[in-house]
Amino acid sequence: MKDVVLEKAMHKCILKPLKGHVEAMLKHFHVADGSWKQLKENLQLVRQRNPQELGVFAPTPDFVDVEKIKVKFMTMQKMYSPEKKVMLLLRVCKLIYTVMENNSGRMYGADDFLPVLTYVIAQCDMLELDTEVEYMMELLDPSLLHGEGGYYLTSTYGALSLIKNFQEEQAARLLSSEARDTLRQWHKRRTTNRTVPSVDDFQVRGQRPGWAPLLPHGPRGSGPPTPNYLRVAFQEVNSGCTGKTLLVRPYVTTEDVCQLCAEKFKVADPQEYSLFLFVDETWQQLAEDTYPQKIKAELHSRPQPHVFHFVYKRIKKDPYGIIFQNGEEDLSAS
Repeated sequence: MKDVVLEKAMHKCILKPLKGHVEAMLKHFHVADGSWKQLKENLQLVRQRNPQELGVFAPTPDFVDVEKIKVKFMTMQKMYSPEKKVMLLLRVCKLIYTVMENNSGRMYGADDFLPVLTYVIAQCDMLELDTEVEYMMELLDPSLLHGEGGYYLTSTYGALSLIKNFQEEQAARLLSSEARDTLRQWHKRRTTNRTVPSVDDFQVRGQRPGWAPLLPHGPRGSGPPTPNYLRVAFQEVNSGCTGKTLLVRPYVTTEDVCQLCAEKFKVADPQEYSLFLFVDETWQQLAEDTYPQKIKAELHSRPQPHVFHFVYKRIKKDPYGIIFQNGEEDLSAS
């Protein structure tokens, strides 16, 4: 508690009076190196494209929602506290996720979210977001980079990098490599704990014309790569507004995910809850020793696309004996 109070006091005493100077220096730096000119030109190019051309295959915020998001970004600019900025960024990204999920009736992962975030940032047309992200990445307490805050901050950096590299096909490959290196260097410099999100935790599903492969794909021939994030709903499939995006490594078990869900969803009696897979209109309670990311990867690798959801919900007292319909195998046994 003392550390929190001390940090807030330091922000007020040091960051508040220096905020304008820091922002002016960042702007001067980016104008001098030409990156703002490139970003300004590419923002205009991206705004002229329809969402599908940008790799967006999920519902996007309408004009009213984009204006609301732009107002939040403008409010974020006025703040001097990096923590408050990140909290507002978190609210913006959750609003985008809610629009995506409420307008489609399904849940989306990191690979679907990044193109939508890129589209929204382009529609907002705010050069200053570039320096806002840099301000947060450099001044935020490393302990606050855990979980969703770090995830959305890194996502926003990735979205801006995609816009900067838009349609510069030859240069884009070099710049995207540079962006990955920058993120990795930042990650090493600003964190000491590997559970903080890094560039390797993100994945763009499919490369669209004009877009650089900013985020790394899995080894050739390994099948669809699995992002290290798992979107989990609470109680119901369509509870997008209360769903959580969790950092889940490929070999983290369902038991561990349940413990994380109990904490994130503030469940008082976690022994009464479990992680379920909803696919093909069928519910299946996952065994504690299964691996959700491996199940997700297997579903993605099937020839026919499957709409599926991971849901953390209360266990019914009636015994379960659920198997997949249409003779498909029980994924929890894999």
